[in-house]
Amino acid sequence: MTGKDADNPTQFSRWRSYLDRVVEAVESGKVIPLGPSPAPPVPAAVAAVKPAATASKILYCSPHPDDETLGGALALRLLLESGARVTNIAITLGSDHAQRARRRRELISSCQALGFDLVIPTDPGAASASGFEDISLADREADPRGWEGRVRALAEIIDAQQPDAVFAPHADDFNTTHVATHYLVTEALRECLSQHSGASVLLIETEFWHEMLDPNLMVAVTPDIAAIQLTAAVEHGGEMARNPYHLLHPCRLMNNVRRGSEVVGGQGKAAQPFAFAELYRMSQRRGREALQPLPGGHILPPSERATLDWMLQRFPPGADFADAPAD
Repeated sequence: MTGKDADNPTQFSRWRSYLDRVVEAVESGKVIPLGPSPAPPVPAAVAAVKPAATASKILYCSPHPDDETLGGALALRLLLESGARVTNIAITLGSDHAQRARRRRELISSCQALGFDLVIPTDPGAASASGFEDISLADREADPRGWEGRVRALAEIIDAQQPDAVFAPHADDFNTTHVATHYLVTEALRECLSQHSGASVLLIETEFWHEMLDPNLMVAVTPDIAAIQLTAAVEHGGEMARNPYHLLHPCRLMNNVRRGSEVVGGQGKAAQPFAFAELYRMSQRRGREALQPLPGGHILPPSERATLDWMLQRFPPGADFADAPAD
């Protein structure tokens, strides 16, 4: 113990005890069994949602099975609070062919726990729907014809779904499949929207591996929402056993409150009063144009309903957006 610690042992011991309790809380999650469960563990709040035929349509483009759970707080709020219909597009089932049957089972159970519909694409030329192959920028460069075929296949899915908003990773999200998924989705949106004069879609960029430099939306995540995320995440039992993302998920959400309060809310602003948050970047896609928002961010607190209208009012297309080159 240093001199300062010896002079004030009570203060030191309080903080040491605080850190022990943080670690104990994380460790306590290890006793909760990993899935997939014999029957999907659908929370009551999710089971109660019955999207109407006129509900907003949301596509969540997940690079890997489990990404729909850990980054999907806003999509989940849209489903629970406005009755939106959320469809998870499983861009891949992972790179290990031997594990794809397992990952498919886990993914189906996870989506049922979240209340998300599920679409698994068929790679061009493949015999079954097992997600896309060769999703990396290196493959995009080495096999442009194969990449173009995957862009067209995803564009057809988007056209069939007619979404109001699409989630995809941001362009610098570190993991090669996450980064490539960004380009696959934005190119597919461009191809799809170019066929529909005047049509636009809200693009919602997510982060997991690498923080975005310029998020413009901070979304509060209540403990109930986070618990639903974890319920779904542990259905991916094989992945959580390999790397327990779920146990540190609350810590990441808490760090987002620290970061988002100033990065989104404004430098020097006070921390938001909620415990958990997720950060996103909103923009519009119209035809072949990427319509980037003007500077400034918005915060969606727990007290306000997450709706498509809420987002469009704060991130509108047209005059409030500055034209920028497409990705």
